[in-house]
Amino acid sequence: MNFQDIATRFEHAESGTDSAKVLFKDAFNMMKSDPENAGLYFVIGSAARAYVRAYEDQGISPEFADRAKIIMVGFNAKINQALNTDAATRLRLLGEVAIDYEWNVRDF
Repeated sequence: MNFQDIATRFEHAESGTDSAKVLFKDAFNMMKSDPENAGLYFVIGSAARAYVRAYEDQGISPEFADRAKIIMVGFNAKINQALNTDAATRLRLLGEVAIDYEWNVRDF
């Protein structure tokens, strides 16, 4: 399995913490199999894990779950893009995801 497979499976899964839990576990496992790109997997895995930790035991609206999923699908797309580029572009895209998550995502 590669990250594109993981991202596609997440995109087609139901919105919510169960799908995010699979995403973060798969992303962290990718760190072991592809250590050169561990930073990319760590960022998305950390975002998905934060979402799960914040909302796993709470009822959330479908709209909220859908918004969170859209954010993570966007992050996954940038990570997939980064995996297919040179090192400098990969680092720039990783930075974009990290900055977007840190400064623009308020809910998780």
